[in-house]
Amino acid sequence: MEINTGTPKSKDKRLVEGCKTDRETKRASENVPNESPVFINYAALAWEESRRKWTGDTSKKSDKTAKDLIISWSLNYEDLLATNEPFSERIPLSEMVDFLVDVWYDEGLFD
Repeated sequence: MEINTGTPKSKDKRLVEGCKTDRETKRASENVPNESPVFINYAALAWEESRRKWTGDTSKKSDKTAKDLIISWSLNYEDLLATNEPFSERIPLSEMVDFLVDVWYDEGLFD
């Protein structure tokens, strides 16, 4: 095991010089009257940004009406499974869930 007793490398030296001790931080906060330190939750900000990227910008999305549905209300489960052709556009999960719940109600599988 090697013990490093030498002087810090230039990168390490910059890190050490940039750090403030508790005493220096306290002294700096005493010089600023009536200002409490502001806590910034960087993890929460990163999570919100990640969520916004994943879910998309909800402010630009318009609410879909019944005429905008991709799956026709007259389509039944057998018709849906009878073809291997893909839909002309992606079906939103909420629309597919509504369709399946309706089918399950009709078949008595969903109470």
